[in-house]
Amino acid sequence: MRTRETTIIRHWKVTWRAWLVFWIARIFVKPLFAAWPTTDRGVAALGHLEKVVDRLPRPKGVTIEPMTLGGVPSERISHHRKASDALAGATILYFHGGGFVFCGLATHRSLCALLTARAGVPVISVEYRQLPYGGIGTSIHDAMAAYTELLGTCEDPSKIVLAGDSAGGYLAMKVAELAATRGMVTPAAVIGYSPLLNLALEKHDPDYMRRDAYLPMSQVEALKDRWAGGPDPIVGADSPIEADPRVYPPAFFSVAQYELMRPDVEAMTALLEDAGQAVETHVWSGQIHAYPVMGTVLKESTMTIALSLDFVRRAVGYRGRHSA
Repeated sequence: MRTRETTIIRHWKVTWRAWLVFWIARIFVKPLFAAWPTTDRGVAALGHLEKVVDRLPRPKGVTIEPMTLGGVPSERISHHRKASDALAGATILYFHGGGFVFCGLATHRSLCALLTARAGVPVISVEYRQLPYGGIGTSIHDAMAAYTELLGTCEDPSKIVLAGDSAGGYLAMKVAELAATRGMVTPAAVIGYSPLLNLALEKHDPDYMRRDAYLPMSQVEALKDRWAGGPDPIVGADSPIEADPRVYPPAFFSVAQYELMRPDVEAMTALLEDAGQAVETHVWSGQIHAYPVMGTVLKESTMTIALSLDFVRRAVGYRGRHSA
């Protein structure tokens, strides 16, 4: 049996690019985020980022097809190479991050393209509703609607892998929780890149939380009331870390050494391990929050993506050998 020390794998080597990204984020991005208004107007202005990114050249070597899934705008990204290993027939359902405020299909298109190229399976990216159009409950509603329809349309519903970064990691874990508690076909695995696992981040050591490279705690606290608003309530546990850990499938997490999400990622790792669930967590020195979204820009990003896919291959393969 693996010990907790081997379940949490720590990476200390930092490339010069990662070092540069960290300090650019610390010096320029964090002060900008800290000063940005969290009003409807300020949130709407952040939404323009998605439109700007959408004008950039699209990833090459993949096919990108707009679609709707459960009534939710989505994008299917696929590669000509098809998996011939344990992932054959699998589908990755991806939920982008952005604090339930900004980012979308365009900002995470490169990451999804890299995932499909490396895995050889389609990746469906979901553009769930965010502020100011609904709180977290609305985002969960859309994520569940997409997952529910995917169960009836994908090649193999027993091989759906949920993935997401930051707020998207929260949604991936919530979908896994709700699928289990509602008696639905459960996902084969979950990938969380710097996943938000606890909405009560203010309970952690403030001195540690200030060391995040670009996420200011002041903005998280300002958004909390708005996260809880909207027409749809949060169903199930408010935070994934509060749910019964036995409902979760095998989980892969990655997190930066100094970021807001690390305390809860490590706590969730312990809870899953104590419950006998398969879990693997990687803590990376010198990185920023959700660094895998940078894709091929950083060596650490591509390494983390490769590690996450190796993990889900093992998880899907194990499930296939032990299915009824």
